[in-house]
Amino acid sequence: MTEPTNKVLILTYYWPPASGPGVQRFLKFCKYLPVFGWKPYVVTVENGTYSSVDATLAQDIPASVSVVKTKTAEPFTIYNRLTGTKKNSGTVGMINMDSKQSLLKQASVYVRANFFVPDARKGWNKHAYAAAKELIRKENIETIITTGPPQSTHLIGLKLKKDLGVKWIADFRDPWTTVYYNDMLPRTDATKLRDKKLEDKVLKAADKVVVVSDGLKDEFADRNSDISVIYNGFDEHDMAYIPWEDKNKKFIIASIGNFKPNQNIHTLWQVLAELKEENEEFSHFVKISLTGNIDNTVMSSFEKFGIESMLEINDYVPHMEATKRMMIADLLLFIVPQTPRNHLIITGKLFEYIASRTPIFSVGPVTGNAAQILEKAQRARMIDYNNKSELKRILREHFNKWQASDKPVNHPESGLWEFSRKGLTEKLADQLNELNVKKESD
Repeated sequence: MTEPTNKVLILTYYWPPASGPGVQRFLKFCKYLPVFGWKPYVVTVENGTYSSVDATLAQDIPASVSVVKTKTAEPFTIYNRLTGTKKNSGTVGMINMDSKQSLLKQASVYVRANFFVPDARKGWNKHAYAAAKELIRKENIETIITTGPPQSTHLIGLKLKKDLGVKWIADFRDPWTTVYYNDMLPRTDATKLRDKKLEDKVLKAADKVVVVSDGLKDEFADRNSDISVIYNGFDEHDMAYIPWEDKNKKFIIASIGNFKPNQNIHTLWQVLAELKEENEEFSHFVKISLTGNIDNTVMSSFEKFGIESMLEINDYVPHMEATKRMMIADLLLFIVPQTPRNHLIITGKLFEYIASRTPIFSVGPVTGNAAQILEKAQRARMIDYNNKSELKRILREHFNKWQASDKPVNHPESGLWEFSRKGLTEKLADQLNELNVKKESD
């Protein structure tokens, strides 16, 4: 492959050894951008605060990608000391951030919510800006991409555009001011107003905006007219399908990834408890396997409904092991967080779930963006959180099908290209090419 002639600088806080969907998105874009004529440069943080790490992801960074890591100054070191967590760890989606906290911890959360706007990682900005400015001048880079969360990263793009006149794409993996966990933080009205002004400024100044869902596009449409939807996706190299000849000894219902308090759906656990009472074999053969950062309330709920013997909790695992667990499970549990505006949520793991060929048991808003993706992929429909009879019927149906089969039950592969990382990178390259044309015509 010839050396790409176009250059793009990507500013991303999340990069290996950090793990999770935020890392995967631009790690995979950087992997495939050279195929479409773009050479990526990356500015990221050194020794950042992450909820989980996966050193194996570094193997996916092409040798041709130049990566610059900078210092940072963040409050998490002090915050973690006060809350008794690991030095370089960070919370995700308010996991284990319950209300039963000491006054010191509550004060720490208040400071975090109101003194670090838009987020607690903004201490990275001055270091990232300096590194980006030097790289832009040295390599004659004319186009940049910022990706958030953390949304403070977009403020670096705003300053670079103002100071250097670069073309700028702002990529949003989540909402900004309306993200669900903001409702769980003790933010003052003044903080909310300040945050909204920053969001407006970024959206209006960016040359292009890229988002992960149609709902997010609709939310931002009043502040930018050039918004494209580029989903998260799956990398076919991570999902090499292996036919499993022998079915599992137990019916494994698996969830791979973070499990937040707003995914702790009591109606579903009640259904499991009832099926356990009604069917002795269900009680004996079903295993609920959760892998990742699991909120403490989950075990409490299972104990409350008397189904704790069915639960298995596993620590975070490397990405290739995570995708393997998706493929060897009998049923994948996909729960859209139960929050306001959750019809906009499309979590990154959904696409790997689809590519795994394992049946998916989905719970969430039946007309939301995730439900539409499932329909596009010809997968089973989303079930509403409170539709107890349907939850029970479908779960029983999957278990009965597993019992009756001599081999694992897999979904046929079809229509996956539009969700592949390579196909999605082509869409990002199209956006970059449009900026190139616009730059040359200016």
